[in-house]
Amino acid sequence: MSAVRTAGSRAVVLTCLAVTVIDGIDLLMFGAVLPTLLERGEWGITAVSAGLVGSLSLFGMMIGATVAGYLTDIVGRRPIVLGCVALFSVFTGVCAIAQSLEMFAIFRFLAGLGFGGALPTVIALTMEYVRIERRQFANGLIQTGFPVGGAIISVVAIFAIPAFGWHALFAAAAVIGLVLFVVAYRNLPESMAFLVARGRVDEARALAERYDVGDGAESSIALAQADAGAVERRSALRSMFVPGLRVAVVLFPVISFFGLLVSYGMNTWIPQILRSTGYDLGSALSFLLAFNIGSAIGMVVLTGLADRIGSRRVISSGFVLGALAVAVLILGPAQAVVFTLVLVIGFCASSQTAVYGFAGVYFPASARGTVLGLCTGLGRLGGVVGPIMVGLIMSTSAGATGVFWAFCAVGVVAAVLVSLVPRTGLSDRRTAVAGTEVATA
Repeated sequence: MSAVRTAGSRAVVLTCLAVTVIDGIDLLMFGAVLPTLLERGEWGITAVSAGLVGSLSLFGMMIGATVAGYLTDIVGRRPIVLGCVALFSVFTGVCAIAQSLEMFAIFRFLAGLGFGGALPTVIALTMEYVRIERRQFANGLIQTGFPVGGAIISVVAIFAIPAFGWHALFAAAAVIGLVLFVVAYRNLPESMAFLVARGRVDEARALAERYDVGDGAESSIALAQADAGAVERRSALRSMFVPGLRVAVVLFPVISFFGLLVSYGMNTWIPQILRSTGYDLGSALSFLLAFNIGSAIGMVVLTGLADRIGSRRVISSGFVLGALAVAVLILGPAQAVVFTLVLVIGFCASSQTAVYGFAGVYFPASARGTVLGLCTGLGRLGGVVGPIMVGLIMSTSAGATGVFWAFCAVGVVAAVLVSLVPRTGLSDRRTAVAGTEVATA
């Protein structure tokens, strides 16, 4: 049975995918309008102040992911998803009427809270409504929404800004986001696993009757456990720090840091890096396209493989293969070979998507949101450090070669850290179920 075969899981997965698409559109909106803002000197904006606005948005995402991840384990998945969608929709919209750069920056920061909080919450909810053996694939599927959303806004901006101005993009994104809020309000249920853990078994049964969720989904298993009287309540923090899981609580955010360092560093700098090694601008931009195409493919392929052969093997192999592909770039191969290598690097960089899935299946449902919030929130520090690190190396005599060696080292370190995750999580146990306790092998 596929991850989205039953009516309940299909509604959840598709709605969460729509959330990440709109999230991707709104998140990359600033980058799409920035050339216009700089060209017109809107509010006296400069490259430095534009960088500050972008940093504030990322800072908002870090806070939003960490806080929302924790809150979703306390108040539930549904209200946090809806709150995040409302937050980034409203504050993306008011960016269109900002009267100063300071107001615009504050609105982007507040929207960033919603951007950041949406991801760990939709991952947690999706995993609880699909079959256990397909949770990683479902995670990869919904995360393809980010590159899809980025591609949409990149194309739309080319035509919309000359015709309607940059303000129209923010206003249109807000309207689309609010429509999505209505759709999510109608389609997204609360996690049955969450309800059962809170003793709200009757509500969980009502959802089971309304949503046709397969017996192999975590939510259905949690309800079956409740009927058997086999549920033990634990808070998110207690579930995270039980013996055997404590080390992983530290390792997963660190792995995410290195994974996002590579992704953001490459996405930001790859055209300039390759131009500095002798390729023309057109070729360099085609390499950026190859990187993102590879990333989108990798999101579904690697997470699907993780379901079949295990997260550790797939993620560590992905990081190592990516490091090897970067190492070959140091040799200065022909342009066609470089295009293929960059495609492979983008594919392997999406190992970070599988890291989120690995964390989600490793910890019990009662702690999943909190752990994913830490991974996506603290891990985004890597997204901040990556472009800065590349810029610093490019300004030295090491240049592009130094950047390639740095990315090789990061990939190897990330692979080693993945291998160090203790084999004590739910994904390593013979009987993986949705409750706070599972039967050990």
